[in-house]
Amino acid sequence: MPAASNLQPAQVKRRFAILAASRSGSNMLCTMLDSHPSIRCHHEIYNPKGIRLAVSLRETGFTLGSVAERDRDPEAFLERIWSGQPGIDCVGFKFTHRQNETIYRRLLSDRGIAKIVLRRKNRMKTYVSQQLSETLSEWEVYRQQDLARERPRIEIDPRAFLERVAFDATYYAEIRKAMQGGGHAWIEVMYEDLFAPEVQRTIVQFLGLNPAAGGLKIRSVKQNSRNLRDLIANYEELCRYFAATEFEGELLDTGN
Repeated sequence: MPAASNLQPAQVKRRFAILAASRSGSNMLCTMLDSHPSIRCHHEIYNPKGIRLAVSLRETGFTLGSVAERDRDPEAFLERIWSGQPGIDCVGFKFTHRQNETIYRRLLSDRGIAKIVLRRKNRMKTYVSQQLSETLSEWEVYRQQDLARERPRIEIDPRAFLERVAFDATYYAEIRKAMQGGGHAWIEVMYEDLFAPEVQRTIVQFLGLNPAAGGLKIRSVKQNSRNLRDLIANYEELCRYFAATEFEGELLDTGN
């Protein structure tokens, strides 16, 4: 386990961050980790539109401060995140793409912060989820009754999709290069594997804890159909466009 920073409060034994591309299952992972009695996992603390606390704290009056305070001194704000609560040994948050360049560089360089790198194997589902979330303004859903009932079928521009794939690939390559520089505690996991109990145990043990009795709990609600045919208006066109390519199987995939 890496040595703690001098600024780390003594009661927090492990600091961590989830590094992920948008719509890769990070909200689900946050709620899963936060269901462990010794873990507090916030969501997008550095989201430009607001401070996304752990779902378990959103109705409690808990606060880390204001957006103005965060943006005025993002690194000082970061130190507030590590403040623990009784019984909480691990505190972390998720960070999507480059929401704050100062903090992104800190996460890549600070060996005292454990990193969980989350990817989604099916890049087409990642992209479609992003487009639907932007269309519906629906990013987080934790109660079935809050889910938008009408799921529109959307047109997918294959060139825009390929640009997103390249963008995400560059992002993850930069993270891996920084991690492979040595001294970092990091693990890479796939969204599609998060449902497996053995993978959940591996992540919890990576954070230096024993698995919780009964395993981790998923609180987020799945928003979209597993079948892309239900979601893409020009599905057949895309199948022809990507025939015999690495994306053909992703269009046909009906798994998670």
